[in-house]
Amino acid sequence: MNILHLLSQNQLTGAEVYSADLIRQQIAASHVVFQVSNGFFAKNDAEQIQLDVETKSFFLFLKSVFQFRKILIQKNIQVIHAHSRAASKLAFYARIGLKIGFVSTVHGRQHVSVSKKINNIYGDFLVPVCENISDQLINEFKYNPRRIKMIENGIDLNKFKFQKIAQTTVQKISGKNEKIKIAIIGRDSGPKKIRTEIFVSEFSKILMEQKVDYDFYIIGGDRENYCIENKNIIYESKSVVLNSDYYHQFDLICGSGRVCIESILCGVPVIAFGEAQYLGLVTIDNYHQFKETNFGDIGQNFNNPKFNESQAQSDYKNFSLIDTEKLSIACSHDFDLNTIHRKIERIYQSSFFIRNYSKWIPILMYHKIPDIDLNGPHKIYVTKNNFEKHLKFFKFCGFTTLTFNELSLFRRGLKSFDEFPKKPLILTFDDGYSDNIVNADPLLKKYNFSAQIFLLADSKIESNTWDQWATGSEKHFLISGTDRHQWTTSNFEIGSHGSSHQKMPEMNFEQKLFELNDSKNKLQIEFKKSISVFAFTYGLTNTECAEACQKSGYEYGLNTDRGGLLIEENPYSVFRVNIFPNENLISLFKKTSKWYRKYYYLKRRA
Repeated sequence: MNILHLLSQNQLTGAEVYSADLIRQQIAASHVVFQVSNGFFAKNDAEQIQLDVETKSFFLFLKSVFQFRKILIQKNIQVIHAHSRAASKLAFYARIGLKIGFVSTVHGRQHVSVSKKINNIYGDFLVPVCENISDQLINEFKYNPRRIKMIENGIDLNKFKFQKIAQTTVQKISGKNEKIKIAIIGRDSGPKKIRTEIFVSEFSKILMEQKVDYDFYIIGGDRENYCIENKNIIYESKSVVLNSDYYHQFDLICGSGRVCIESILCGVPVIAFGEAQYLGLVTIDNYHQFKETNFGDIGQNFNNPKFNESQAQSDYKNFSLIDTEKLSIACSHDFDLNTIHRKIERIYQSSFFIRNYSKWIPILMYHKIPDIDLNGPHKIYVTKNNFEKHLKFFKFCGFTTLTFNELSLFRRGLKSFDEFPKKPLILTFDDGYSDNIVNADPLLKKYNFSAQIFLLADSKIESNTWDQWATGSEKHFLISGTDRHQWTTSNFEIGSHGSSHQKMPEMNFEQKLFELNDSKNKLQIEFKKSISVFAFTYGLTNTECAEACQKSGYEYGLNTDRGGLLIEENPYSVFRVNIFPNENLISLFKKTSKWYRKYYYLKRRA
């Protein structure tokens, strides 16, 4: 994809570092990447274009809108990723009338205004970096929660590697060795500057009471910008490179946001003190709670940081005692850049797709296609004759069927939306019954339709054993063993339905990952085709199932009865429409109408 990162930088911030890290990942993944900003302070290999993104007057803003729009068209941009309020505002107006996806990462708490509540300037999807920002966007701005995707800052784990606390740190606290080295990292303007001044002033009192020798290292600011009187301060250059080697020279760090994350990864004790509040020493017990505020940057005391003396005294006594290794492992799981890059890339694709096709695509769910009506409690079949009537109706209405692999080509920008069907329809079948090949496939070929089949990875399963618990349930045969090669010459595209039809929400996270990965790999080996979509058995899923599905490399995860109002609002919990034996032309019309998903949601709240 052609991706453009839009910032409004006049000095280095965590937002630009985040952008630069993503850019490196995106270029490595063969995307074409551009960066537009007032200024550039974090090195990367994107084509950089300087522009007055943040301006002082309406005339200059209007000029920037037209200049930026020209860039979007000339560079054939498919997705804009904005990283500040000024950037989002510029992108919002410049994109009008263009079929370009637009995503904003929200790095901080937003100023509430009537205009922002009425007019969401942040694009197709908002990506807050912590839970507190997400809560504000939903509760204070009343933005659509389906378009808000909380994703943490991505950190390059190769740059920030764990190292155990040196034994000398304990000796320093006792005053038996050299000075304690404490770093305060952050820019020298706004609330970060106030935070630094407060911390040096107040924490130095605690150190002096303990009769411990110390040095403060202020990193990221110039001496003349601070109002601090303390002889134990060393000012480091703004151009210092933050990595493992740099962090490991300190005994204690004070910071917030990315600084806290990087410190934790390196195994250096860190006090979370940001633009909003003093939280204190990060430990394994408070890590998840602190993470919700981006380690002190997000809170009600916005831009007015307050010190907590009693907490700071406790922090000093305990900072050499925390389990830094356990903390580092937890942090690396949450902030791994590789994982976050994939999540961001998926949101880009969803944004691009929704911008080009913003209607609901009906996805119908079939199971058995028998010759005659079936007895038993499970009404998940359509007779062969009725199925042909369905296909005739779809043909008469002008529907064109798609599979999820075909959908993916449009979503990733590999196929022009000029070729996208005017009336798309997706037919799906679960389990892989014999009558799907015998009865359904010839009819699909006759009417030139395709369908998605979700197969079990265990090729030895011969029948629907999972239904046998129900009284009156009939045994129905699946295609098994070497006969499964018939799927490769059919009009069915193969997806995964797990290994043996287990209920995934009942598994722990590692079991979920194994089920998803194992079934995917086995089907790919058996059919020598990529497997990109998973259908949850029984339609049962939850947030953890969706997370595991994405982590396992699937592009979609399907369930029933719930999900986004559009496929791309929640691609790992995709809503499907149940099809029953007694469907008629009126019910089929209703279930394939573009308004049906919203109607179902309003009726069922699911």
